[in-house]
Amino acid sequence: MDFEEEYKQNRTAMKRIKKEDTVIFIVFAVNMIMAIWLFIAFFMSFDKSILFSSIFGAAASVIGFLSAYRKDSALAIVSGVFLVAEMIGVFFFGFVSLLGFVLAGVFIVFAVRNFNNIKKYKWLEQQDGFPQFEPKLKEYDMNRVQRSIKDPYAIKMEERQRSSYGNMDEI
Repeated sequence: MDFEEEYKQNRTAMKRIKKEDTVIFIVFAVNMIMAIWLFIAFFMSFDKSILFSSIFGAAASVIGFLSAYRKDSALAIVSGVFLVAEMIGVFFFGFVSLLGFVLAGVFIVFAVRNFNNIKKYKWLEQQDGFPQFEPKLKEYDMNRVQRSIKDPYAIKMEERQRSSYGNMDEI
């Protein structure tokens, strides 16, 4: 496979990663809204389990934002752990409902997708042409390198011109 085809595939993968990042940011924003809602519910009922879920939800959202922004897989794993802790708090302290199962599924799936997205991004970082993956830039770099390399005939000609005393008009 030539580098243009490889660049095209890598550029497509990069666009997919950016689109996925946008969706992940939205999901973590929804989780942050849910954490704020749980925090408000805590002040209405003063139930410590709601406060537990609220704190873990906010922590999962903030760490999830950071992991998606910095492309750090360790932060993505920590965010997933906090999401699981939040869902455990929601389920085991009396909030079991169909909406709870749907939210748990969505948040955990997106935590895993965030981790996979970061793995793909780290792989793309190692590829030639990162982050634009433009074949024209590679051709330009190759031409620039080629222009700096002189062929043996040009070297010999320069040597002769330097070692000669004058120009050919004098002879």
